[in-house]
Amino acid sequence: MFVCKVCLRKNLGAVACDARLRLRPAQTQAAIAVSSRRLASSSAAATPQASPSPEDRKTELAEERQVQKVEFAVRKHLQYLSKDPFKVQEHVSRILKKGKFEEALALVRKASRDTKLTVSWNHLIDYEMKNQRLHGAIKLYNEMKKRAQLPDAWTFTIIFRGCAKSDHPKLAVSEALRIYNSMIAHDRISPTTHHLNAVLEVCNRAGDLDSMFTVLETMNNRLRKPDCWTYTIVLNALRHSTYKLAHLDLDPAAAKQQTDLVLNRGKMLWEDVMARWHNGHILIDEALVCAMGRILAMGDYADKKKILSILESTMRIPRFDLTEGAAVEGDTQAQIHATDTRSDSLTVPKPGNNTLSLVMTCLQVTKKTSVAPKYWQHFTSVYGIEPDKANHIHYIQVLGKGRASAKAAEALCSMPDDFLVPFVYRSALSACIHDGLNKHAFEHACKIFDFMVKKAPYLDPLSMRLFLQVARSNVRHLYEGHKDDSNAGKLAVGSQIVTALERMWNPFRALMNTLHHNGRDHPEKKLWRLKSSEKEEVVATARRMIAAMDVVTGEKMAEDEKVLETLKAKRSLLNKLVERYVETLPVDVRSKGNKKMSLREDGRTDSHFPRIA
Repeated sequence: MFVCKVCLRKNLGAVACDARLRLRPAQTQAAIAVSSRRLASSSAAATPQASPSPEDRKTELAEERQVQKVEFAVRKHLQYLSKDPFKVQEHVSRILKKGKFEEALALVRKASRDTKLTVSWNHLIDYEMKNQRLHGAIKLYNEMKKRAQLPDAWTFTIIFRGCAKSDHPKLAVSEALRIYNSMIAHDRISPTTHHLNAVLEVCNRAGDLDSMFTVLETMNNRLRKPDCWTYTIVLNALRHSTYKLAHLDLDPAAAKQQTDLVLNRGKMLWEDVMARWHNGHILIDEALVCAMGRILAMGDYADKKKILSILESTMRIPRFDLTEGAAVEGDTQAQIHATDTRSDSLTVPKPGNNTLSLVMTCLQVTKKTSVAPKYWQHFTSVYGIEPDKANHIHYIQVLGKGRASAKAAEALCSMPDDFLVPFVYRSALSACIHDGLNKHAFEHACKIFDFMVKKAPYLDPLSMRLFLQVARSNVRHLYEGHKDDSNAGKLAVGSQIVTALERMWNPFRALMNTLHHNGRDHPEKKLWRLKSSEKEEVVATARRMIAAMDVVTGEKMAEDEKVLETLKAKRSLLNKLVERYVETLPVDVRSKGNKKMSLREDGRTDSHFPRIA
């Protein structure tokens, strides 16, 4: 084919060149890459770049000046601190309180080159955790190790404590478990009971029970020996897990199954606690006992009855509910003495306000309300407990459940002024409503109302309606006392209603003036207006008073004509108030005013109390 030798030699050389190139692909690609970079750099140099704006240039200059300022401050501080770890950590703590995190970080980084500053790094990590910067704290922890600054036990405590308070609980659980497992895998610093509890608290905050019980399996009888706080965290987490069942739209059978699972887990943990306590391996406190008691309060009646038994066996609290009469305390004290002699070596926790609230809750759910005053007297006199606001509210609720209107009035009048809120008055007056068969219930309601007038500058409208309901419902004894003369019984009922209306008139007028006051507001009036911003409550009370006045005047339940005329005049004023309020409503709401008001009262406000007739 190739006749000419010169042409043949040229073609064979081209083939050999291609073969050499195929044998050296790496060198060829590298040369191409270098050429491409050179071309790109030359084209970029040839292309003109947009100049930065004056604002961007000012920002860059400000940042450069700030960096220079920080570097200058760090150099000056290190000259005087002499790289003494104690002086450095004190200075870092001081400037962190002023919010100078960047300066503190730069100083610690520079001083860490030849000085051990574990405590200073702990201050930085703690600062990031307190400011809800979880990622920043973990980065500092990793940087600390890279700079040969070995973390100590307090470093991990800071991290776990910060994770428990983090606003991102799921992320905090993953980070805390990762660090906790690395501590177990490496023997340099083994986690202790304090670290165990801190990680359990992180899982509790996130509601992650699976991770919690996984961490619980790492307990041992040496460094991670469980204490009372360990079991308290787990029991509280179990109880909190049941609160989510209401948002899962589960059927009653499934919800009960989940609750029973929580109860069984709690009972198994409590058996372990009792075994360790009797063997002297653990000390129990009030928080642990009350945590188990509130677990039992979620069960059935049999479980709720066990609350008082647990308090008796752990805190030596007498059982006033076992028998009745004068022999109760003698038998109970003998039983308690026998229990004490069996376990004199055990450290008995001292009850407090939490225990008192638990006892009141137990008495309310088990309907053993008659012994509530005995327990209250025992806690306040024998144990010297000063009841807090929650204790007083629970006590009045128990008395209301037990229809003890006299005790409720007495308890209310003995409460400190700081605890007197509308809900307390409502609970006490509800006790008088439930105690309808007691002929003195209205007298107790009057005592509560007079005390409310004395303490509150402006009365709660719903409390006033409850007081009026007591006057209209507690009438059985009046009719029974005048069986021979029905008219006399009717007049007695009318007299009781008139008495209630007269007591309510002046306080209600004060509320009316706050609604239609055109002048300069009095500070107390302005305060009441801010607290009670809904005028419907006042108008609803006016309507109830109008209805009571119509009953008295319509059926002539008063012999004195002046009383009837006075009621008619007051009714006219109240009716004008209601009309003025209705006129301020929109047209579409005004046409449904009666229905709207009824739903407002019965659906929102009066749902926790008996319906007012």
